[in-house]
Amino acid sequence: MNLPWTQHKNISIKLHQHQVENLKDVEPGMTIVCDEGVIWLTESNDLQDYALKPGHSVIIRKKGKVLLQAVDEANLHIIYPN
Repeated sequence: MNLPWTQHKNISIKLHQHQVENLKDVEPGMTIVCDEGVIWLTESNDLQDYALKPGHSVIIRKKGKVLLQAVDEANLHIIYPN
């Protein structure tokens, strides 16, 4: 599923084990928070990848794409900046 982020709202996503989501057109300041499970996150033009465990988050720094992959069953929510 390719999800566009033009609607400017906070959402929750459930990912199945090994499921990959490609978030297009993410905006700086968006926060991706892991609620359950483990999520591997890659941000375009960032050499570092992130493993998010419950309670961990990443604030997106640049406009672009984010790739998420669930290591196991996972829940996350995305907070759009005000």
